[in-house]
Amino acid sequence: MVNDAPRFDADSAARIARQLYGIDATAIPLTSERDQNFLLTTAAGERRILKIANALERPELLEAQQAAMAHVAPHLPACPRPLPTLGGEVVTRIPGDNGRTHLVWAITHVPGAPLGDVRYRSRALLEDFGRTIASLDCALADFDHPAIHRDFHWDLANAHRVIDGYRPLVTDPELCRAIDTIVERFGAHVRPVLAGLPRRAIHNDLNDYNVLVAGS
Repeated sequence: MVNDAPRFDADSAARIARQLYGIDATAIPLTSERDQNFLLTTAAGERRILKIANALERPELLEAQQAAMAHVAPHLPACPRPLPTLGGEVVTRIPGDNGRTHLVWAITHVPGAPLGDVRYRSRALLEDFGRTIASLDCALADFDHPAIHRDFHWDLANAHRVIDGYRPLVTDPELCRAIDTIVERFGAHVRPVLAGLPRRAIHNDLNDYNVLVAGS
């Protein structure tokens, strides 16, 4: 999917924001793996996020993301919220390069700095981080959407199959031993009970650069 990532520059993003949302702002690209995200800032200092999806992204997955935001918003005030276009749509299509189209949507801005950029992580910060993750998981406990029932590469229930497929590509002896140890423990303690464990929606990707820390 990386080869199908959108390739819009900042001027194009600003034009899209103006045409679709009536937002007259400057656009600054944000880091993203397979999509594009832009920070929009108006002359008055108001901020929004413009999101341009990968050409292969399924519309129902974006709908699921937006539904999840709406579901947890009453429990987590800092959760971003989708913004409608001037025509009232929450997701719309725009032409990209090579004849492909991309889904576009926008959300409110949540201030903060990536956790990965915070050099000193106090105990209070880490405890609050844990509480927030727990609150998010609790808020998602009764969330469901048809699009999240899929064969997902990062689903830990698929770990054995995925590792079996890619393990021959790893050649570093120390890394091989570490992988094999984890796989052995997974096979002994997790795999036998996996089918009987409850399943529900979780975030599943709260890495250092997917977490914003306020006041930093």
